[in-house]
Amino acid sequence: MEFADPDVGAWVFDLIARDDLVRQRALRRHQELVARSLNALHWSNRVWMQAGTPAPQQPHLAAEMDQARADQRRHRGQTIFGYLDAFLDADPRDTATRAVYWPFVVPYLKWETRYPDEWRSPNSNLWSPWTRKEVVLGELGRRGVPEEMRPNAADLIITAIQRPYRCKDWMYALMVPHVADTEFHDRVTALTRAHDPFAQLRAQFIIDLVRHPERKITRKTWRRWLQRQDDA
Repeated sequence: MEFADPDVGAWVFDLIARDDLVRQRALRRHQELVARSLNALHWSNRVWMQAGTPAPQQPHLAAEMDQARADQRRHRGQTIFGYLDAFLDADPRDTATRAVYWPFVVPYLKWETRYPDEWRSPNSNLWSPWTRKEVVLGELGRRGVPEEMRPNAADLIITAIQRPYRCKDWMYALMVPHVADTEFHDRVTALTRAHDPFAQLRAQFIIDLVRHPERKITRKTWRRWLQRQDDA
């Protein structure tokens, strides 16, 4: 995949702007690019149906397929997904490239946090937003979080603890070992005294993960932890 130009993508940070006019302008731009990418995908599918194969042998259909796929890649690459893909597709050993594209992960996750309806709208997505969220959080859990971005990651975890559960939120726990410094521990400990009993329980769970960084975290870890609390 060709990496998107991070300078060109500066506008995606406006997707989380507090100014409604600024955010709506960025949202329209993103959704227009999504629509163009989908149109190109439909175009390539029509060529596929006409040729009876995804690799047409007829020169004119092969050329049309190449053009449709190029248009799809070009438009998708200009959305926020293009910058996320550049981060996800980079070699884990290529710290320079990952450092360039990691900042685009932050507005993507903050976009869901602040404006979930806009984030999950069909007009804003090329595929399931929950699948993309799962891939992003899974990658951060496996590969770690760049040091300069750990405060943002910590804030996202703290926010997830306090809000009503959203699909795939459990995967924020995967980042805990990568951000678990003294300040993070203190912030989570404060939430164990929150008014919301669910926030209290989640905070206690996160503290337990901080104490046991070797523990493998799966979607069942939370329920098993709750069962142990009931048994105790």
